[in-house]
Amino acid sequence: MLYLASIAACLLVALASLPLEQNAQIQFSIALLALLVLLRPLVYGRLPFTSRQRFLRILFILLALLLSVRYFWWRTIHTLPTDPFSLLPGLLLYSAELFSFVILLIGIFVYIQPLNRPILPMPADRSNWPTVDILIPTYDEPENLLELTLLGALAIDYPANRIKIWLLDDGATRAKRTQADLKQARQARERGRRLRKLCTRLGVHYLTREHNNSAKAGNLNHALQHIQGEFILILDADHVPTRDILINTLGWLLKDPRIFLVQTPHFFVSPDPIEKNLRTFQRMPSEQEMFYTDIQRGLDFWNASFFCGAAAVLRRSSLDEIGGFQGRTITEDAETALALHGRGYRSAYIWRPMIAGLQPESFTSFIKQRSRWAQGMTQILLLSNPLRIRGLKWWQRLSYLNSMLFWLFPFARLFFLISPLFYLLFGLGIYNASVAQFLVIGLPHFVSLLILNDYLYGNARWILISEFYEQLLSLFLIKPLIEVFRHPRTPQFLVTPKGELMERDYISPLAKPVYLMLALALLGIGMGIWRYFAFPDERDTLILIMSWEMFNLILLLGALGALFERRQLRHNVRIPAQYLIEIWAGGKRILGRANDLSLDGVGFIVSSKSGEWLKHHPPEWVRLHSPRSKFGWIRTSRLPAQVRNICPYKKGLKKIGLKIQPSLSEDRRAIVFLMYSSSRRWRNILRRRNKRIGVYRAISFLFKLAFRYVTDHLRLRLHLALDGLKRH
Repeated sequence: MLYLASIAACLLVALASLPLEQNAQIQFSIALLALLVLLRPLVYGRLPFTSRQRFLRILFILLALLLSVRYFWWRTIHTLPTDPFSLLPGLLLYSAELFSFVILLIGIFVYIQPLNRPILPMPADRSNWPTVDILIPTYDEPENLLELTLLGALAIDYPANRIKIWLLDDGATRAKRTQADLKQARQARERGRRLRKLCTRLGVHYLTREHNNSAKAGNLNHALQHIQGEFILILDADHVPTRDILINTLGWLLKDPRIFLVQTPHFFVSPDPIEKNLRTFQRMPSEQEMFYTDIQRGLDFWNASFFCGAAAVLRRSSLDEIGGFQGRTITEDAETALALHGRGYRSAYIWRPMIAGLQPESFTSFIKQRSRWAQGMTQILLLSNPLRIRGLKWWQRLSYLNSMLFWLFPFARLFFLISPLFYLLFGLGIYNASVAQFLVIGLPHFVSLLILNDYLYGNARWILISEFYEQLLSLFLIKPLIEVFRHPRTPQFLVTPKGELMERDYISPLAKPVYLMLALALLGIGMGIWRYFAFPDERDTLILIMSWEMFNLILLLGALGALFERRQLRHNVRIPAQYLIEIWAGGKRILGRANDLSLDGVGFIVSSKSGEWLKHHPPEWVRLHSPRSKFGWIRTSRLPAQVRNICPYKKGLKKIGLKIQPSLSEDRRAIVFLMYSSSRRWRNILRRRNKRIGVYRAISFLFKLAFRYVTDHLRLRLHLALDGLKRH
């Protein structure tokens, strides 16, 4: 493989370096782009690839890369500035471009042959199934959220005598209960008391420890001293598992004793803050789906899929061999996987969502989470560099290196954001090329990259959405990354808040860097207009730089919409579902079709006549039924139920919102079962969301998104400014 890759690389460079006149270059670029467009329908296919698809896939990638390698050959030889004042910013921009291209190349290598691993059946005799401990670490998550996860764990389809569920409470350690702050100490004691009571009521095990050393890794390692199961399922506090999570994952661990990990996707039933604020949830693939749908399957082919902290089953004996979960960095998951891969163990990845989790609700919490990931992966790069770890194959080193280097994107994105300003504000020639030269060599490179990225990842990440997310995140991740490079051992594990409520719309307190960059972009564009008339001989270069700055401006305007925090009053997430519903009201039996369900409510469709009846007759009891559910009918006759709203749905139909309060344990357990037990539902939602729309529609979607909600942000900012003036 390495030999063939080296030959292909040499051929690419040789072809890319061939000198061509301008007309020949134009014809070459057009012909190659046309060939890529013609090949596109032929290279798509479901996994596993046939030998023909594999050949066409590699050919398509090489043809697309030929234009890019040719661009970088030209970029290196002809476009670097020679003026000493322009040299440094010019080299920084060139380095950012080169870094992005190297990450692309390594990413292509990782995803060259994605693996769609099947589910292996379990032994027929359930009495011989292995013992499993389910570990749920918690720090400050609310009790109702933990109860939801515990109820989901209790519903897992597995022999009761072969499974134990543990709540690992790091929010009520002895250190927390006896701390100097009396109020916080009292809260920790109260938390411990409530969670012990919850665990006793549900019949699960409660465990805490003396201190909070090593954060999550220390919490899990403390649990290893008290459990005896052969395998460990780890769930985050907000990860409600499906019934089949163990049946679908343990088969590979039983088949191959060298497999230490079976990782599954992190699937979310709530939007991240950017999706919520821009209202894109369920309209496009979520931000993390490229990693869990494509990258992890590519890593699995190279035996480099790694532990993601939860939604995974691990072999206990393998963990014991390396002294438990690694805690040198704040990303104990990837660090642990790296150590075990270095011991020659194998990992497996099953692309089937079998947990339902929650995203951070506020942009501040979102940045806190992403900062931890960026710092942790950079820590591993600095302290446990995969190029130095013994026992890894070269392809594993490259795979891990890709996952770590990716998180350095804020440096490159920041250079892309500020580089045009060096020319527009100070006249420094950072990109020594005319518009004609760029159109002949540079534009084909960017078009081929759009086509290539859409082919590789367009099912799970639409074109330019990465640029939008990364440009926005780079403004906030750059400082944490610099801190890691200065002091690699100092970052602390910070828990991401979940279940936050927002009573009103507001602008994120993190908006100031975006305002600053937006002001600089507008200033740069203004200076560019002045330079256009003041220096006519520079207009070629100016048009090129101004186009680039306009693109940056569009991304920054979209960021304003993302930073407009929309209110969130719903305590419980609403799950799309299809159930039968039976209501008894005023001596009349009403049948309908439920299409969404939460722990405290259900939305359903009934005839207009039945809807009018419910307007005047409050429900006496309600029950739900899933045709595929072994649980049968769920009677909630003792629950208070009231109609929240009635609105027209379609001709002859009404949509009803019903509030329910399942206070009894059996009722709550039944509703959790109906909401979360089916992995088929999550898989179908994922497939509907992960749809390829093509390059043109994806670019159009981003441009519309950039302008759609910026007025909401500006209107609220103006309102706040006027309120401030009135108060003074």
